[in-house]
Amino acid sequence: MAANLIGSHDYALVGLSVLIAVVASYAALDLAARVNASSGPIRVLWLLGGAVAMGTGIWSMHYIGMLAFTLPIPMAYHWPTVLLSLLAAIVASAVALYVVSRSRMGAAEAMAGSILMGAGIAGMHYIGMAAMRVGAARRFNSLLVTLSVLLAVLISLAALWLAFYFREDKTGIGWRKFAAALLLGAAIPTVHYTGMAAATFVPLVAPVDLSRAVSVSTVGTAGIAAATLIILALVLLTSWADRRFAAQALQLARSDERYRRLFERSLAGVYRLTLDGRILDCNDACSRILGYASRKHLFQAGQVIPLSSDGSDGFLDALKEQKALSNFERCLRRIDSNPVWVLENATLLDAQETVVPEIEGTLIDITERKRTEMELRRANSQLEVRQREIEEDLQLAARVQQSLVPASLTWGGISVETFYQPARTIGGDFGLVAERADRLNVLMCDVSGHGIGSALLANRIYAETMSQIELGVGLMAMMRQLNRFVLMHLGSPEFYLTLAAAHLRRDGCVLEFAGAGHPPAMLARPGDSLRLLESQCALLGLLEDAVKGEPVEVPLHPGDRVVIYTDGFIESFNAQEEMLGIQGFADIVEGTAALPLPSMKQAIVDRVAAWRGGPPTDDMSLVIVGVL
Repeated sequence: MAANLIGSHDYALVGLSVLIAVVASYAALDLAARVNASSGPIRVLWLLGGAVAMGTGIWSMHYIGMLAFTLPIPMAYHWPTVLLSLLAAIVASAVALYVVSRSRMGAAEAMAGSILMGAGIAGMHYIGMAAMRVGAARRFNSLLVTLSVLLAVLISLAALWLAFYFREDKTGIGWRKFAAALLLGAAIPTVHYTGMAAATFVPLVAPVDLSRAVSVSTVGTAGIAAATLIILALVLLTSWADRRFAAQALQLARSDERYRRLFERSLAGVYRLTLDGRILDCNDACSRILGYASRKHLFQAGQVIPLSSDGSDGFLDALKEQKALSNFERCLRRIDSNPVWVLENATLLDAQETVVPEIEGTLIDITERKRTEMELRRANSQLEVRQREIEEDLQLAARVQQSLVPASLTWGGISVETFYQPARTIGGDFGLVAERADRLNVLMCDVSGHGIGSALLANRIYAETMSQIELGVGLMAMMRQLNRFVLMHLGSPEFYLTLAAAHLRRDGCVLEFAGAGHPPAMLARPGDSLRLLESQCALLGLLEDAVKGEPVEVPLHPGDRVVIYTDGFIESFNAQEEMLGIQGFADIVEGTAALPLPSMKQAIVDRVAAWRGGPPTDDMSLVIVGVL
């Protein structure tokens, strides 16, 4: 019996076969992701192209491994059988890519796929070995053959699981995928070299059939390896480019979807239309503004929506001139012919940007705002009318109140000057000078508050005071009656009054004085210091027993000046928030007492105004009595 032929391996080619296996494994994992990410005809193209590239890689690894094996006799390969082994590798690759591209891969699918793929890989190997043309018989170790087939199935199962796991990878490059490729690249050649170890070669004497057989040189081996690596590199490059384009397309799709959601969900109406008003696109908000239930109903109506101007509001002319309008208000017509006011932003796109000129814009329904504005204008108009009426009434009331201000007069040996200035149109102060046969009645009253309410109350007090004067009652009796009158008819903590009253005889020799909560009257006498005449009674209108005591009688001499005033004079503040006060006012009175009576009055008013430096904040009344 002839001895078995001893074969050997070129370890450089073994290493090259492992490298090709690693690259092919990486390409397989990458192709699984592209097949899974595609759909329709593109999916079929990726499946077929991937099967060819992956199968070619596995086949190339196998044949370079075959070429790494040498015997001490010539070796050739039957090329039709070689092509058949290539077909087996491609079919196995197609099965693998199909299985991992399904929506789910259960245990049954994985096992069936791994058996088919393993059978394809094992078939490729043993068909490839059958293509060998050598002068030796091949005998196989059944145990090692079984082990190689089992390894092919197990490695196929691992490959399917890894490919299914990495098919959702969007980056294309990662250490985990590279590690998996190294693992598979090292495992796949194990099938080949286990199958090679299962074969033994026994020399034969019979001639070898070399029909359709070719021998592969070192150059041929390098060509197979280079071609395979180029094919796998092109596949990876194509996969990378497709992944980039797919990512960009996905980004564009998401961007478009975000824009569409923003477009649809916007509370403002958004539209595109031609210059003749034909709607090209709009959202539901725009449709509702125009009276339609939705955009679908608007397009079904098939009407030209009058968004473009008819010339009455100048919208289209302004848009053509300015190319863009912001916050343009105009009135449109809804489908039911009711007006709708809108706030519009619009941009004119010329033929360079679109096929035909278009208008893009937004609408905000401001009908309620315009209705509110119209109602406000109507209300303001009514208020202006009412304001004019009130002003006319106040002017009339001011003239009536001014008519009650006592005029300057001379009565016997007495001369009187008066001044009145309300803080508003009308006020609550009043002075009273009433002549009677035996005496001159002088009175100053200050009602709380300012304005209309105080003026009305002052008029009531004025009338009641005049009635008491007509009855000829004394000062204390008059103040008791005024106190009762306020408590009975106007009783409220918000309403009270202060009062200073005096009676003078015609000869001007005696002044009878009484006050109720009023600032002190001032008596200025030439060559003597100023004298204050204080009130004896409390404010009127708050307490029933406010009036107590008796009037004060003060002898008068020629040249004496009696000044009675309201707190509007003494409660004047300067720029430093300092109040003039009683002492400051007394200094002014004392400094002007030597002037003629009219000049004294005007000097007092001017000096207080100079101290104040602005309009008065309280009613101001003044009565000056001079003894001739």
